[in-house]
Amino acid sequence: MNRSERRRAAATGQTNHAAALQDGFARHQAGDLRQAEAIYRQALARSPDEPEALRLLGEVLIDLGRPDEAVSVLRRFAARLPGHFVAHYSLGNGYRIAGRMPEAIAAYQASIRLNPKFAGARHGLAAALLKLGREDEAAQELRAAVAAEPSWAVAWVDLGTTLAALGALEEAADALARALALQPGLSEARRHLAALKPDALPAAVAARADDPRVPAAERIDTKFALGRVAEKAGQYDAAFGHFAAANTLLRTAQVQAGIKYDRARMAGDVDRLIAAFPAEFFARRSGARDSELPVFIVGMPRAGSSLFEQIAASHTQVFGAGERKGIGVIAQRLGWAPSALWTAENLGAAAAGYLAEMQGLGGDAARIIDKMPDNVFQLGLIATLFPGARVVFCERDARDICLSCFFQHFAEPYAFDTDLLDCAHRYREVARLMAHWRQVLPLPMMTLSYDTLVADLEGEARRLIAFLGLDWEPACLQFFAARRVVRTASWAQVRQPLYQRSSGQWRHYERHLGPLIAALEA
Repeated sequence: MNRSERRRAAATGQTNHAAALQDGFARHQAGDLRQAEAIYRQALARSPDEPEALRLLGEVLIDLGRPDEAVSVLRRFAARLPGHFVAHYSLGNGYRIAGRMPEAIAAYQASIRLNPKFAGARHGLAAALLKLGREDEAAQELRAAVAAEPSWAVAWVDLGTTLAALGALEEAADALARALALQPGLSEARRHLAALKPDALPAAVAARADDPRVPAAERIDTKFALGRVAEKAGQYDAAFGHFAAANTLLRTAQVQAGIKYDRARMAGDVDRLIAAFPAEFFARRSGARDSELPVFIVGMPRAGSSLFEQIAASHTQVFGAGERKGIGVIAQRLGWAPSALWTAENLGAAAAGYLAEMQGLGGDAARIIDKMPDNVFQLGLIATLFPGARVVFCERDARDICLSCFFQHFAEPYAFDTDLLDCAHRYREVARLMAHWRQVLPLPMMTLSYDTLVADLEGEARRLIAFLGLDWEPACLQFFAARRVVRTASWAQVRQPLYQRSSGQWRHYERHLGPLIAALEA
């Protein structure tokens, strides 16, 4: 929940702003957070137990990115008004944003006990549950939130995305459509509804795509959505036009935000990785944790990683954890290449922490999959941490990968995906790095091709399960029926039986792909 939603929900608590706090509240609403903080603190200096000043100070500290301080203040607020549901709700927000999910859940539950129809606490509780991977429970709370407050568009969006992750795609699409009917400018609702059910987009939404008065973010989402509608109808030239227009707008917005794909930097990064991890590096090192638990699926985005994970995770001894950020966090803390921080103690602690997190997700599974594609850049670190880990390299026709990246509006910007020539450059650099890893890594490795899998599902699925060191289970062929949470853009695809239309998709757009094909063949 963003700051405006927290304030909107908190306002339903009907607490009164003291006259002395009105100026601070106005500054808070206007974004002058430091001045608002000063005013709230002045009020508390005069009256240390003033509940409204405590609540507002806690809120502004959250907005200032100081959640630990906010928790301290909001605990005082909750202690001052133990019977008021907003006090516990505000404390729950503080705990959640501070990353203290069990305490956040307890605070939200206390708020709900005092007021079962308070949608804000239901929504906050759902957010905390989602952080812990408890989507089923979160969906129940979000249903209760929209039942209590049917006009809350953001809650409908969150319900829709949670249901999509759970595989309830029809209900998810209905929730997202409800959100758009309430608030046509909601970009997240447009983006996800277009992926799930492109022909369900309201006509009023489509009409805004070319209106220059409409915010760029909304026009971008709408153009991507229209591209999916046209593609589903077989209108490939029109679809490409929509996707190209969306990417032109998106690239402009990213450049303005300082986000830009740097080809020279990417090539340099790959050069440095190759130089830092020759074969002899691994010959003289022992791993931090010789565990067979982790499996890393890596490569380019849109190369089939979600499908490969879904097939494997249909096995009773495999848990698909989705795209985890844990390896990236370790790399940020210890460095992506050998350094003075790569001590046996630090590496051992990092490996143990990562395994503990994965086991917390996967329970007693024999194999747990981390399918973060960009872990391809961290395989030197991974091999150092886990010499018993397995690596699956994803492959797919390069033209299909680049086109699929160009057509996908990623939640987190990659930057290369807005330009087909940048897509080609990144593809070639990742391929160069994967070739190096295949030569030097002492890990068990295999390559899975999306196109080969489409042509021979059972053969490739059996090969994958054998690589994982497990006995074959026929349920892996019924991957689309598996009840598991999927948190990536491939929600709908992995819930369907295997289809061939995504293999060779580039042929529908060949007349537009001359420069891309030339760049890939150079």
